[in-house]
Amino acid sequence: MKSKAEIDKRIVELEKLAATVLEIKRRSRPRRPIVIEFAGSPKAGKSTCIGSLDIFLRRNNFRTKILTERASVCPIPNKFDPIFNVWTACAALNQLSETLANSAKKLDVIILDRGFFDALCWFEWQREEKLLRNDDFERFTSFFTSNRFRMCIDLVLIFEASPNTSSEREYKNLLTRKEGSIMRSEVLSSYLESIKKTKLKYTSYFRNITEYNTDDQDQNAVSYNITKTTLNLLKNLADEKIGYIPKSEISHLPTIFDYSEISDYVEKNLSFNDRNEVEEDKTLLQLIPIAVIKEKGKDEFLVGTKAVRATSSSSPEKGKTLCYFGGHVREEDANLLGSGSKLDVLKQCVYREVKEEIGIDLDPDQLNPKCIWVRDGTKSDHHLAVVFIIELSLSRI
Repeated sequence: MKSKAEIDKRIVELEKLAATVLEIKRRSRPRRPIVIEFAGSPKAGKSTCIGSLDIFLRRNNFRTKILTERASVCPIPNKFDPIFNVWTACAALNQLSETLANSAKKLDVIILDRGFFDALCWFEWQREEKLLRNDDFERFTSFFTSNRFRMCIDLVLIFEASPNTSSEREYKNLLTRKEGSIMRSEVLSSYLESIKKTKLKYTSYFRNITEYNTDDQDQNAVSYNITKTTLNLLKNLADEKIGYIPKSEISHLPTIFDYSEISDYVEKNLSFNDRNEVEEDKTLLQLIPIAVIKEKGKDEFLVGTKAVRATSSSSPEKGKTLCYFGGHVREEDANLLGSGSKLDVLKQCVYREVKEEIGIDLDPDQLNPKCIWVRDGTKSDHHLAVVFIIELSLSRI
């Protein structure tokens, strides 16, 4: 048990970090909220920690929303039926999709109580228990691990407790010792094994997965660690690590050229660092994938003006009507795709940027986009645009 002085020290540390994060967020352009999924074994302290994190964030001026788990209201009575898991996972997807579509700019943090990773754990358990056919397992897991859904999740927090600990916590304040369908030692033990297998299998699918075993952990200590992890994630997201390549070996290229001219160079040299450091280093070239959206078969283009907070006072884009949408490659684009090619990372960046800026889903499928590198003594010297031209019906936007 921590002393009062130690607890007070932790509180001051967290509140100082929270103030730093808020200051960074005020200086950066509005972004989507971070999404944290809480998953894990029953009675591992997940719900208590969710409440503690939510209260801390709200009282330190962060805008949060909890998407509560829907298993308790699932109309399918058999919890071992794979369709029970499909229903609860789809309910989580429905809540998250609605919130991101309607309230993304109004929130800083979304807390998802059991989501896609949790569903994967139960699918794994059901397959091991011979309750789920292999072909259904492959289809169900493929759906919930699609890029479109995984890109929404920034952090998965797995809470684990031994079957004995879970049982003790379950019956501590109950007037019965009869077991529930899930709260049985054999089910809890096998489910913990499924969590381990799922984490091992899908580690590269999610940006960040962190485990907490709460058997011998004080709840305040767990809440402190979770809150600090969340604040650091918010700080990293606001700071931004952007993609760059060295200029030196490609300085001979013309203003406009095909991506194939630098594809191998980008594959070997694309790196990420804090935005401020990259922008200060004039030997580095920042990659800016952009989408030019035009009417099918016509020379009509979608145009827009960037928000005031999205551009600096010295930006050549400030106040101008632009016929493209896009921005810096970020480290999260690469993390999401794991072993994908760097061209796939650029395409993911375009998809994400357009979705964040104007809420449109696009498929930048060009294999050899054009590149534009204007060297005129301005900021353009340090930015290389990778241009994806996308044709669609503008009337549907």
